Amino acid sequence: MNGQVGVRARFDDYEAFKKALRTLKDSGMRHYDAYGPTNLKELEDLMPDKGSRVRIWATGGAIIGLVTFWILCVATSTIFGLIVGGKPPLSNLPYIIPAYEGTILLGSIAAFLAGLYCARLRPQDLPPDYDPRFSRDSYGVVVRCEPDERGRVAEQMRDAGAVEVDEFD
Repeated sequence: MNGQVGVRARFDDYEAFKKALRTLKDSGMRHYDAYGPTNLKELEDLMPDKGSRVRIWATGGAIIGLVTFWILCVATSTIFGLIVGGKPPLSNLPYIIPAYEGTILLGSIAAFLAGLYCARLRPQDLPPDYDPRFSRDSYGVVVRCEPDERGRVAEQMRDAGAVEVDEFD
């Protein structure tokens, strides 16, 4: 965890759990995970923003599609000795439509493949700081922070209504 320590808090009450997440979000903490026995979809706005890598893959695929299809058009125009009646053999205007289609095609294929890869459909190991009680009868928050912030974070969890607070390295 490169110099960071952690605080693990267990909650029996859903409202206290929600209050702890709101406290962490309001205090500017960026490295915490929430676990629970129920669906936590409605708490998504209280979780830190992580961003998606799918956007990067889709943009890369779109750029590759644009360049590839543009080069394809230019190459096919220069390979065949077409008589164009005094006009330049390479004209950018007719290449826009195939390049646009290549952008959409390869961008969407890259986004689809990245979505499959990033969905983590393969079996995953549980994090080492995970407590099995989080998926049975309790809600849990695991916060990774700097060593000098650990006491403040533990106190925030206790104030929010945590039943149990553990500090770990």
